[in-house]
Amino acid sequence: MRLLRLSCDRPSFKTLTFRLSGLSVLVGDAQREEGSANGVGKTLALRLVHHCLGARRRDELARGVGDWRFALEFELAGQTHRIERNGDGADITLDGQSIGERSLRGWLDAHGPFVLPPRGGLSFRSLYRRFARVERQDLVDPVTLGREEAHQGLVHALHLLGLDIELALAKIERRDRLLQLDDNLKLLKQADSRLHELLRTGMATQAQIAELENNIAAMQRRLDAMQVADDYEQVRQQAQQLTEAVREYEAQLARIDYQLQGIERCLGVTPDIAREEMLGFYRGLQHVFKPEALAHFEAVESFHRSLAEQRQRRLERDRIALQQQRQQVERARREAARQRDEAMAYLGQRHAMGDYVAVAQRLAQMRADVQRLRRYEDAKAAWEKERIDLEERAAEDNRRASEYLATRPIEWADRRFRELIHTLYPNEHCGIALENNLRPNNRLRYNLKVQVQSQNSDGVNAARIIAFDWLLYRHGAHHAMRHLWHDNGLFDHIDPHQRAAWIAYAMQTLRESDMQYIVSINTENFASMRDLLAPQEALALDASVVIRLLGDADEHKLLGVRIGVG
Repeated sequence: MRLLRLSCDRPSFKTLTFRLSGLSVLVGDAQREEGSANGVGKTLALRLVHHCLGARRRDELARGVGDWRFALEFELAGQTHRIERNGDGADITLDGQSIGERSLRGWLDAHGPFVLPPRGGLSFRSLYRRFARVERQDLVDPVTLGREEAHQGLVHALHLLGLDIELALAKIERRDRLLQLDDNLKLLKQADSRLHELLRTGMATQAQIAELENNIAAMQRRLDAMQVADDYEQVRQQAQQLTEAVREYEAQLARIDYQLQGIERCLGVTPDIAREEMLGFYRGLQHVFKPEALAHFEAVESFHRSLAEQRQRRLERDRIALQQQRQQVERARREAARQRDEAMAYLGQRHAMGDYVAVAQRLAQMRADVQRLRRYEDAKAAWEKERIDLEERAAEDNRRASEYLATRPIEWADRRFRELIHTLYPNEHCGIALENNLRPNNRLRYNLKVQVQSQNSDGVNAARIIAFDWLLYRHGAHHAMRHLWHDNGLFDHIDPHQRAAWIAYAMQTLRESDMQYIVSINTENFASMRDLLAPQEALALDASVVIRLLGDADEHKLLGVRIGVG
């Protein structure tokens, strides 16, 4: 796949026509002291290539140039194709035929420059990004791009290196399945609040099942023995009324007994002074009072005796009446107590429908709890068995990976990578290593190490990425890519001497090939490395410049107008 031309339907746009082979350079040139090479459109050109090749819609393009129509012409398998796409990403055509974004991606997957494996999620878009790094986070690591996880970067790199990816995919799938098993158990608990409550007790599920089954048997016997009375509630109310009546009769009896006790006390009262003592008292007063005053003693005594006799007769009558009343109340109390006891005995042998339903519901809940716990135990046992199987396969894959690494499949890539790095840094220790990752709690089958001794330096790290990309481009497998694009973000931190050495190497290597190397670079980096090239190399570099985008005026930038997209 080679890029031919990037154009637009707006006359202000600076059309890019790429050289069919060798080096194509886009230079961002300030030209004037107050001008700037930033924002002239170097990276935007690369972004528009991605846009035409099925990248996700970008808001800044939609806002700034949503109704502009961009076109990319490219060569694929000896045929020229043209993709047109509006800035808002809505309208796409492939060779003049309307096509949706998803369908365009499918076409690129099926007919593009990459041989895709049947599984693993690799696509034209995920692989093409390694030949045209456009985002800042893509310029950090040679293997893993931005928004990628380490295992994804590993599989893509292994595929493009022509190495085995089956074991790598197997570990990813195995780890994902193990995590899914853990999630399934959690979801099973969370989806059933009652199960979650049962498991929170901390009691082993088997012990809970055994205890519940014992309780179920006892509860079933209780349910079978229950006799339901339709009039249970009516009888219960009658028994309650009778109980209240018995209590009232007992209160009446207590009042009657209190009155009888008072009468008994009154009947037992005698005069404080006997008749003989009173008579002696009267006789002792004869020398004080006249005899006529003492003559009425007999009459007074007779009057008081009559009063006492009348009081006693009245108390006797009251006692008899109260005793009769007590007998009547006692009979009524006994009858009420008898009826109450009969009602209570009836209720003791029978149950209300509500009680029966409550017991039946409790029994059903216990049976449902047993089913919940059994389902949980069955699922847990099945998942544990699967986990054991997965761990056994992991051990076998560890062995197979060790055997595969013993064949030194990465040796050729290590050798070529060291040659590339030594072109720039002759004294730097470097290399590519592929090691078996035996840790079970990750998705990495191998540790793919692309190393340069001083890679913590921004410039050396950028050179490390450039060399690895070149390795995949020139010597990789499963692709027919005939262009590699490196943006200024990679060259910015590299020392001019190494930058010049790299460009000279690239021009020399691609001189007799049909492969393209596209470089977008600002004028300062371009000029500083040009000054270090041999005269013929400098002239060749000048001839490779396909466009100079100037920062002195909007009309000299890629879009040709001020829109806010760069």
